[in-house]
Amino acid sequence: MTERPASDLRTVFLPALCWSRRQADFYAVTQDLSPDGITFRSAAEPAVDESLTCSIRYIGQVETRVVSVDDNLFVVRLMTSRQRAAEVARTMLALSREQGRSFESARAHPRINPARKDVLVTLEDGRVPPGRLINVSASGAALALDHTLASGARITIGATAAQVVRIFRDGIGAAFAFPLDPAQVHAEIRL
Repeated sequence: MTERPASDLRTVFLPALCWSRRQADFYAVTQDLSPDGITFRSAAEPAVDESLTCSIRYIGQVETRVVSVDDNLFVVRLMTSRQRAAEVARTMLALSREQGRSFESARAHPRINPARKDVLVTLEDGRVPPGRLINVSASGAALALDHTLASGARITIGATAAQVVRIFRDGIGAAFAFPLDPAQVHAEIRL
């Protein structure tokens, strides 16, 4: 296989089931997308110029032709209309971007698990249901709460003003009205 510039490669991992007239079904995983085609990793090694049908998760079934083979890798080109090929490329590029995101590294502040998890949450109407902290950062907190709240609701967690920004099963994510000093965020924090 020839080396390709890294700027042309888009890493994307999707499971696939491939087959041909020559060989029975075999599993493969996409590795990357480039102008050369789609690279798969598999224990099976199809032959160059072999026609394969591949059913790729989120893409669907596509007809391909093997253009190169190397140690448990093979590259295919789509044998389909330009419109379908463009659709496949767009979908794979979008999935590549999604898989490439690092949500933890995108966070503005690291999260900690507080030692004291029980906390009172004051609602806008004055009710004070108990909550249980899941994690805390300088910018907000996630907490389990047995009370249904709407996104955007203003609350007070302990003595810290916040706004609900995320709702999940049995809990919420809240952004503090005024972010905390990161030095204040440690296991013994009290909101």
